[in-house]
Amino acid sequence: MPNVIVFDVNETMLDLQALDSHFARVFGDANVRRQWFHQFVQNFLVTIVLGSYVEFGTIGRGALDMVAARLGRSLTDDDRKRILGTIRELPPYPEVRESLECLKAAGLRLGTQPGKSQKCRCRMRV
Repeated sequence: MPNVIVFDVNETMLDLQALDSHFARVFGDANVRRQWFHQFVQNFLVTIVLGSYVEFGTIGRGALDMVAARLGRSLTDDDRKRILGTIRELPPYPEVRESLECLKAAGLRLGTQPGKSQKCRCRMRV
């Protein structure tokens, strides 16, 4: 059994549904959040393949603008700030805290990988 577990954060531990009200307000459809996140992941994977580092917010904004363009929508700076700013306040899924506490109690070291490329320094929490 490994003694260290590193978790991805977004959509694994944090509930992106908290963004739905912003997507519903801006796009008229909360489900656009799923399109945005898929585009985000695609853009993020491209940066990994290319071996380049791009900040999370830059990838998120680019993905948001790409989805808006596909849907024929114009975004204001306020729209972008509300959607992307809320990411910093995403709640964890209900079971995350208890699950992490169980793993820690079992003697495992836990860390998070916030979604950066190879240059990421995992944040280890003991």
